[in-house]
Amino acid sequence: MDYLESLNPRQREAVLHFGSPLLILAGAGSGKTRVVTTKIAYLVDHLGLGPESILAVAFTNKAAGEMKQRARALAPRAEGVMIKTFHAFGAWLLRRHTHLLGLPSTFNICDEEDSRSVLRTMLGKKLPSLEARDLAQRISRAKDRCLLPGDDLSSVQGQGVLGGYDFPQIYAHYQDKLRESGNVDFGDLIMLSVQLLQDVPEVAGRLRQRFRVILVDEYQDSNHAQFRLLQALYGEDNYLCVVGDEDQSIYGFRGAEVNNILEFPDNFPETRVIRLEQNYRSTQNVLQLASVVVANNKQRLGKSLWTEKAAGSPVIFKPLEDQDREAEYCASLLSDRNYANTAILYRMNFQSRVFESLFARLGIPFRVVGTVRFYEREEVKDARAYLALLANPRDEIAFRRAVNKPRRGIGKATVEK
Repeated sequence: MDYLESLNPRQREAVLHFGSPLLILAGAGSGKTRVVTTKIAYLVDHLGLGPESILAVAFTNKAAGEMKQRARALAPRAEGVMIKTFHAFGAWLLRRHTHLLGLPSTFNICDEEDSRSVLRTMLGKKLPSLEARDLAQRISRAKDRCLLPGDDLSSVQGQGVLGGYDFPQIYAHYQDKLRESGNVDFGDLIMLSVQLLQDVPEVAGRLRQRFRVILVDEYQDSNHAQFRLLQALYGEDNYLCVVGDEDQSIYGFRGAEVNNILEFPDNFPETRVIRLEQNYRSTQNVLQLASVVVANNKQRLGKSLWTEKAAGSPVIFKPLEDQDREAEYCASLLSDRNYANTAILYRMNFQSRVFESLFARLGIPFRVVGTVRFYEREEVKDARAYLALLANPRDEIAFRRAVNKPRRGIGKATVEK
């Protein structure tokens, strides 16, 4: 197994471990993807586990695709390993048990815009877009915590009454509308999976027998519902390994629970903790500055990153008055015309406008990365609505989108009829 020779001692220890639960604390740039993919190859090549008995969970489709490609390159037998995102696994599970959930086999998965559309239909077209978004986000947070309309929703409902309904009533009505149209939303993919495994022990038992090994990447970004799903999938005869870094947990606003990784040894007894601390990505100056900042985090299991790289260029911290001065400062740094080797990172999409305007005026060539995603484009969603309606004639969301696209002069009253 030549691929083990390229690992450092800690990486090799993590790959070879098997038995009790394993928490791999992988610092930034420490080669965690290499460890996960090599561990998959080791499980099928050396331990002789059937690829179909391994479930690996990544947090984005891109990460899942990369994991598949790299695992197959190391061990062709890894082709049969199930590598999915949490939500894709939830969809896979629900589609195989729709008869137990009262869902049509062709159910559609509503995105955020679809959820807001359902709420506007329920509460009236005059519902402001910001309030519709706020309600949709509250419902999403409730599902991230596996909370049903009848549960205590004080942690997510906020203040006030909207449209004559309180939040639990809105949430319950929203769920009814989804079920009437035979649809689910992204939050349902995990929450309904948890409910299925809890309510039907036979299904949970079959899954535990099939997936003897469960690997989870970026565990610091998992939410409570995803933790509950792991709990339901894990049994005393299963092997569970999670990889993450509590210092890189930045998605609390999306429902991520850093306590999932902090409390992993408590939730899964006899856990072994292995720290990957050698950084292969950054220079010493960058790593030293980052370590000083991260050391102030209050909630951390702790690790000390180090690197064999040289010190590198110094890090410059430049406070500026406003976004216009920021763009001008960046333009001044590009006076050497080293365009191809320069990247500018900004926090929010709207911040690109100032850079785009100034650079166009100064003749600085640039390319903006991360425009509207293909499947979120209006014309693509219109085409998908027709396909969704063909697959599931009960889909009211798809009907409302398709019935007047392209415009046919159909008014609200006719649509309601």
